[in-house]
Amino acid sequence: MFKRDQFGIVFNTVFSLVFSAALTVFVKLMQGSLTFETLCTGLIVSFSINFMLGSYIPLLKVGNKFASCFIKKESSPLFYFLRMFAIVFIMTVFMSLLVMFSEMGFHPALLRVLLATFPGTFLYAYIVACIVFPVLLIITQKLCSGE
Repeated sequence: MFKRDQFGIVFNTVFSLVFSAALTVFVKLMQGSLTFETLCTGLIVSFSINFMLGSYIPLLKVGNKFASCFIKKESSPLFYFLRMFAIVFIMTVFMSLLVMFSEMGFHPALLRVLLATFPGTFLYAYIVACIVFPVLLIITQKLCSGE
């Protein structure tokens, strides 16, 4: 369906969509405001932010560099989890901040709310990313099997 050289953009699109949907549902459930309307608007905003971050920040390189500081063997499961930790941490910090800013604007409580909600959001995002990343990698490889 897609060319092999489009792998990065296809994976970023698929991962951004799944990751954004999972985080939007989680955040809206925690706020007690999950409706179809809030899900759709939250998904549009979070997908846009997530896709932009994934397109402009070399997340895989940052994750690999972070994990290689602790583990040298890239095939190690611990390397995978450390790499995912760095990637998800960066994505969650920026996504949380930018989505909250888009909803709250310049509000004095923005930083306090971010710090209060970040640990739960990050833990959820890390678990989701560790589970769906290999599955989405396989799906993207199948989508990009064309010449």
